[in-house]
Amino acid sequence: MSSVSTSFPADNSLRVAALLTLSGGFLDAFTYVGHGHVFANAMTGNIVLMGVAAAAQDWSQALRHVPPLLAFVVGVFLANCLRLSRVRQKLASPALVCLGLEIVMLGIGSQLPRGFPDAWLVPGIALVAAMQNSSFTHVGSSPYNSVMTTGNLRRSIEGLFKGVTNGLDTAAWHEARVFGLICLCFLAGAVLGGFCTLSLHNLALVVPTLMLVLAFGICLYDARTLRR
Repeated sequence: MSSVSTSFPADNSLRVAALLTLSGGFLDAFTYVGHGHVFANAMTGNIVLMGVAAAAQDWSQALRHVPPLLAFVVGVFLANCLRLSRVRQKLASPALVCLGLEIVMLGIGSQLPRGFPDAWLVPGIALVAAMQNSSFTHVGSSPYNSVMTTGNLRRSIEGLFKGVTNGLDTAAWHEARVFGLICLCFLAGAVLGGFCTLSLHNLALVVPTLMLVLAFGICLYDARTLRR
């Protein structure tokens, strides 16, 4: 049975997963509330909303979901390119490169005026978020998703079920708690994102930028510690 352990590098630690998931929920709320009811991360949501808009023959709204979908595809492709052996010879940590690009993109986005076109900002966020999501894929030894919560919720409920049906299965209880916490982080990020976007508009991106800077610092410190 897979279980979550604390003896993994910071890239896979619960604290980094919590920060990335907080940011993921925040960004989806940010783009949905402040930028045309489009998601930066939740591509399932974009596809559903695009289908609903198409069924209503609201083609302009349906087309708004296409750029983030394409940007997500490109982001996943680029993240996998960075993991190619010939590229990794030149990059110490492709995951930190992706995280750094997201920090830069969100930092720039936070300074953009209110009238900056959504058609550029939302796909830009979707691209770097996809790169980050493709690079940070595990909490401990268990796969998770920092920008979508369905799989995380399923893992939490499965762990809870195994723990209830087998009270001695401490790994199952631990997995239920860890993935339950990750789901709560996504919810908290979405609530915070909606509130901050309504109050600050693009400047709200300072908040997830700081979350990601903290995650970057944790990973960088851990990597330097391991090299000593």
